[in-house]
Amino acid sequence: METDILAEVQRLRAERRPFSLATVVAAKQPTSGTPGARAIILAGGEVEGWIGGQCAQPAVVREGLAALADGVPRLVVLRPGATAKPGAQMSAAGVVEVPMLCASEGELQVFVEPFLPRLELVVIGASPAARTLARLGGPLEFEVWACDPEADMEMFPAADRLVPSLEALRPQLSARSMVVVATINAYDEDAAQVALESDAAYVGVVASQKRFAALKGTLRERGISEERLARLQRPKGLPGPALRPGEIAFGVLAALIEARRQHVAAEVSLAATATAAAPRAEAIDPICGMTVDVATARFTAERDGVTYYFCCPACKKQFEAR
Repeated sequence: METDILAEVQRLRAERRPFSLATVVAAKQPTSGTPGARAIILAGGEVEGWIGGQCAQPAVVREGLAALADGVPRLVVLRPGATAKPGAQMSAAGVVEVPMLCASEGELQVFVEPFLPRLELVVIGASPAARTLARLGGPLEFEVWACDPEADMEMFPAADRLVPSLEALRPQLSARSMVVVATINAYDEDAAQVALESDAAYVGVVASQKRFAALKGTLRERGISEERLARLQRPKGLPGPALRPGEIAFGVLAALIEARRQHVAAEVSLAATATAAAPRAEAIDPICGMTVDVATARFTAERDGVTYYFCCPACKKQFEAR
């Protein structure tokens, strides 16, 4: 039964799994790909769906995994006249050109878009800086949680979840949580302690350098280990004093975006390790020079104890005729 790609996309997003969606946006015949054809590239390199034959798939899979690593979509253009080699870097316009070396000499343009799971931005506090952070987190693709006894939808209209207390928050924190303590001296130590005792991916405190040092000293006296204290961050933000809530929030979010990139890259790497039994092996078709994915190659030939891989039966036939 043919996979419903869009239904699968929704399922993967609900499960918070990283993947890239490849869509054929243009095709010049003859080619096996057609406009509108879609495929999903999982973090381990597995492919669900169809965007083209052996000539196209290795390049699209490679760029799908690259998009997961850098979070940037790209247009993959496979055409006979391309001068770039497979695996070439993306241009400033977001285009990756790959030579189409198959005998069909068709052309494919495939848009590859990464879908990375949203992390939780957990804002603790009801300060103006906290409210600004919660408002800006959504447009930056965070799932926003607001935690404070005074938190309500009027104060945090953009929040996806309201948490009334630190004790209620404690069991909900996970490795997908990025916590920012913006209590501004109200209950900084308690909030930071709860966050540091969790598996949160990031723990930051909005505080001056002097206040931050004092906070760490108090947490140390409370028995928080040096290993956990080393996770505590103070987002530096813009150079010079940042007095306005918007300026403070801007600096914090800049630090969070960089931390998120590092976290997602590590997460994708772990997913690839968990789902792929071995690195993806590729071979070069000895006739046309096309890259062929060894695991899915349909056309092979043995000669002198060596296995050769081909993109199509015509290349295999020509090889065997030699």
